[in-house]
Amino acid sequence: MQVLYLYKRGELLMNQRKSLKELNLLDKFLFDEAMDDPENVKTMLDIILLNTRGKHPELVSPELIELLKYMERSTDEVSGECKSKRIQEMHRRVCQIKASEKTEVKYMQSWEERIMIKQEGIAEGRIEGEKALLKSLIEKKMAKKYSAEQISAMLEVDVSEVENIMKEIQSEKYL
Repeated sequence: MQVLYLYKRGELLMNQRKSLKELNLLDKFLFDEAMDDPENVKTMLDIILLNTRGKHPELVSPELIELLKYMERSTDEVSGECKSKRIQEMHRRVCQIKASEKTEVKYMQSWEERIMIKQEGIAEGRIEGEKALLKSLIEKKMAKKYSAEQISAMLEVDVSEVENIMKEIQSEKYL
């Protein structure tokens, strides 16, 4: 199992990624891949939509119960326990997806993209937070009647940046 460490606000976060072989149909990536196969879509819809009869388990198709168990644990063992030939055939196709090197690469790329998006979001949030803090500090200094030059010196920020933020604060007060 690969482990990725991220730092956020000084805390060590650990995101664990399952291997492709460990995924089940409740994992979005494998579900999406499996649903690219029209036969899998048809099988699921047939079992779910055509065989449910309400809230009473005794009226629910055994095939639906098997499908839900299989979705939770998409393994050879669970598939072997299923009496439904359709679920066993779907399992065969899911195994092909899991064994595909192309799918493995796609899964790894998908995981890396999610991590990059998360890291970008953290960086953007940090920048926005720093801007909000600077704006708040400038606003407090303005309330004490300090000039742009004085605020710039106190906060060790360029005068032009302080002036721009001061204008932004002034314009917000008149809205």
